[in-house]
Amino acid sequence: MAGAIELVGQADFPACPCCDKAARRVWGNLIDDDGTTAYVVQWAPGTNGTHSAMIGLVFGPWEAGSSASDRRHVAIEARQNDGAIDLRIIDAGRSVIDATPLAAKALARREVMGTLLQDRVFFYCEQIRMQDARIGGFLS
Repeated sequence: MAGAIELVGQADFPACPCCDKAARRVWGNLIDDDGTTAYVVQWAPGTNGTHSAMIGLVFGPWEAGSSASDRRHVAIEARQNDGAIDLRIIDAGRSVIDATPLAAKALARREVMGTLLQDRVFFYCEQIRMQDARIGGFLS
């Protein structure tokens, strides 16, 4: 089930919405047997251990004829803690990553936890961490 990562884009922002430090956002696609999942990772460089990174995953169909109403957004908070990365699924509606152009449904934490999607989310976060060198400075 391991997927291939397709790097799509990145941008720097003058200020993170939560701490006013410069922020970086990268995005791409994870492609596997289940199709394509779009992802976005945003963090404030140089704040390892004191600031979390936000990860957004957008699940659903991308073929012609599909739209945002066919897709759903899951949000994950990633924080470095004693050399390890702690991942926590959060309510997508409160994430700094606005996925509404891509997904009409922002899933709440309770809609993901304890489901098969939960395992997929954590697996995909690990694949992104291992394959997208742009985030290596934060999620290493």
